[in-house]
Amino acid sequence: MLKIEGILLICLLLLGINDLSKMKFILEFFVLITGLGAASGLSYKDDKLYIVSDNSNYLYEYHIPSHKLDRHLLLDMDGQNEQVQKKDKLDIEAIAMHQEGIYLLFSSGSKPNRSLVFDVNPDDLSYIGKNENKETYGNLREHLHIGEDDFNIEGAVFYDNGLLLFNRGNGPNEMNGIIKLVEKDGKTIPTFIPIKLPEINGQTAGFTDATLVEDKIYFLAAAEGGNSSYEDGKVSGSQIGIINAGDLTLEKTETISDKHKFEGITLYHSTAEEHIFLLCDDPDNDVHESTIYQLKVKR
Repeated sequence: MLKIEGILLICLLLLGINDLSKMKFILEFFVLITGLGAASGLSYKDDKLYIVSDNSNYLYEYHIPSHKLDRHLLLDMDGQNEQVQKKDKLDIEAIAMHQEGIYLLFSSGSKPNRSLVFDVNPDDLSYIGKNENKETYGNLREHLHIGEDDFNIEGAVFYDNGLLLFNRGNGPNEMNGIIKLVEKDGKTIPTFIPIKLPEINGQTAGFTDATLVEDKIYFLAAAEGGNSSYEDGKVSGSQIGIINAGDLTLEKTETISDKHKFEGITLYHSTAEEHIFLLCDDPDNDVHESTIYQLKVKR
């Protein structure tokens, strides 16, 4: 897998969506973190990066100024808590902050053992809550007519007193879209909003993460060979895109890499001219390190 350490990529490309407006972006190396691999989601807060890995049972806390990495155990599997085998792993794919300042960490739900949701207070990491989500995920699949092979949660965003789950469309029926959960009259009402994304190098693109910035959702999507929510395929590249948070309509997309499967995005800093995001990628190997990239996007 080609790394971009120290190499600046500057791209100015035309968008193929709606009004063909332009998106300017700069993608560059930010930091290499040793001691964790297969990074699948991240969130920035107060000079710290909170990172989840799809083959680890830890929440990682990376202190940017000191380059210190702390581990917080979510679930002990007889001491085998990192580089967990594929058939056994929790497959934690998404991290999102609730309005009350609590992080929720979501397993993908792509297999019965991948159905946990953890709640974590970043200001008091001595307590970590765990919720079995099999029944909830099963009810969602049944209500929304999504088969188990097509169910694969990769991102989560809280917005307007509701929860948006981003389902990656890398299953046999390519059901890429947003599961919207809103509470009404004491009941949670789910709806599925399909989102068709442009292909990347001839392969279908599917969500890998999302984050809310004001009234826009900035998301990542990746494409790889095969139609499986379980098996990895050959990576064809990654996109960034924008969805209107109010009506959940797709506004823009653009390919940002032909080599990387970017799986996590968080807002790092904003100026009047641009948003600066941090991204993590999953190279689908056993290397115990993770490269974090910086992506600057013009407003």
